Amino acid sequence: MRLLYSIVILSMVLMPSTGMARTIADFFASEPGTVFPLLTRTARLDLVDYYNSGQSVAMQNNLAGESRLLALDSTYIKVQTSASRDVEMLMRMVGKDTVITVIETVRTPVPDSRLTQWNNHWQQYVSNRLFSMPTIDDFIVGKMPGELRADLQDAMIFPLIALAFKGEKHDVIEATHGLERFLVKSEYERFAPYLKPSLTFSFNGLKIKPAK
Repeated sequence: MRLLYSIVILSMVLMPSTGMARTIADFFASEPGTVFPLLTRTARLDLVDYYNSGQSVAMQNNLAGESRLLALDSTYIKVQTSASRDVEMLMRMVGKDTVITVIETVRTPVPDSRLTQWNNHWQQYVSNRLFSMPTIDDFIVGKMPGELRADLQDAMIFPLIALAFKGEKHDVIEATHGLERFLVKSEYERFAPYLKPSLTFSFNGLKIKPAK
């Protein structure tokens, strides 16, 4: 009886904590299909195995296209899920909780992103107070003439704002607008003197705020 009890206790000690997966690869495998609907769990595990063995292998997805794992460490992963979509995920601790920040970028063909955050059970944090997606107005510097601002609003029918993790620890988020690629050169040059090329955001607990 004591032997059985010891085995049970040892198993509990060795079992990964339910509060935190060991690496971002665990979350990549366990994601229920909201973020990665084109990749089965088996395909995701195969991508990780190939990457860890030094091979960048394209895996067929559920639409008969190709998916590829582009980057992976213990807290960060980047996956090209199809020819037109990339997903980046960052695992971080907020207090005692594990939070997964996800950036999905679709090329339309100009990149356009959205950001979501999830707990370790893949339940989404839903609040506009945690992160506000930048708009083209956030990139404007100086006093843009009213007529030019109106033309910019007409030209920017869709926001087309791309997000990406930056920094050695991927703990900074950079936002860029797609105007230079979306507009013809002569049109873009009218707006360029009034536009920042990028914006930077940093983490503050669950919140993601413009960096000072």
